[in-house]
Amino acid sequence: MFVFRRYIFVFFLCLFGISENCIRAQTLDADELLTKSLDSDELLPLLIEAAINFSPQVKRVNNTLEIANSSLKINKNLIYNGLALSSSYHYGTNYSAINSSTALQNTLTTSQTGFYNVGVAFQLPITSIINRKHTLKTSQAQINIALAEQENINLAIKQDIITQYQELKLAKKLLAISRSSLQSAQTNHLMAEKQFLQNQIAIDQSSRVFEVYNKAKVEYETALNRFQTIFMQLEASIGGNLTTLLKQIK
Repeated sequence: MFVFRRYIFVFFLCLFGISENCIRAQTLDADELLTKSLDSDELLPLLIEAAINFSPQVKRVNNTLEIANSSLKINKNLIYNGLALSSSYHYGTNYSAINSSTALQNTLTTSQTGFYNVGVAFQLPITSIINRKHTLKTSQAQINIALAEQENINLAIKQDIITQYQELKLAKKLLAISRSSLQSAQTNHLMAEKQFLQNQIAIDQSSRVFEVYNKAKVEYETALNRFQTIFMQLEASIGGNLTTLLKQIK
């Protein structure tokens, strides 16, 4: 709340009777920086980007999109649920009958042997195969819905920031006009007081000048309040301080 703090500082300077020239010197840098950014509209894209990055709605839809992408990957891999790899090992006695050429009988031999078995099996319900295409389409549709929602939220944020930005520009211009009017009314009020004390004007004329001065003060305070409110609303929308964004503008 860079500019807001500056105006608060100005307010306390006024309370202590510091001159307008001194006040202007204290706020010149802030006013010039903000005025430049508003005149060139360089601040607007920075505000939109910051608001989108901060938005809880954007973060929510990003998580939804991540879930949808993960769901699509899972559904693509479901077909491998029917694929099975098996292996086994057996150790035991192996019996063999050998035909002897010298004797008219078979010779039975035994040996201790290990047996290894490795196999691949594939078994999947026919409905899973038939519905695979539709399952993947459903997952892709969920991704498309999340993307569309993301674009919709980004558009809504952009429109909202543009509205606030335009209100800030108007509020700053109205504040400058009311400040100028207040300065003029204050000068006339001081002159009227001096002329009244010197019996150069009547009391009704002095009262009218004083009424104009009071009206100018009310209009200035109203304009200042409006400007500060919009300024703070923008900071709430971007979730940070406008000072950082203003410093990015050369």
